[in-house]
Amino acid sequence: MTTFQLLGIQFGVSESTANDTFNYWLPNLRELLPSSLLEQVKKRF
Repeated sequence: MTTFQLLGIQFGVSESTANDTFNYWLPNLRELLPSSLLEQVKKRF
């Protein structure tokens, strides 16, 4: 993905490292940040 290529360049890491780091932190971010309205509705039902 172009996004991970750009993140890798910006932080001086490879595209795969940027991808791995993002996916490592994603569950924590989902827990800490408020969910979208659609996700909130899905959780209720």
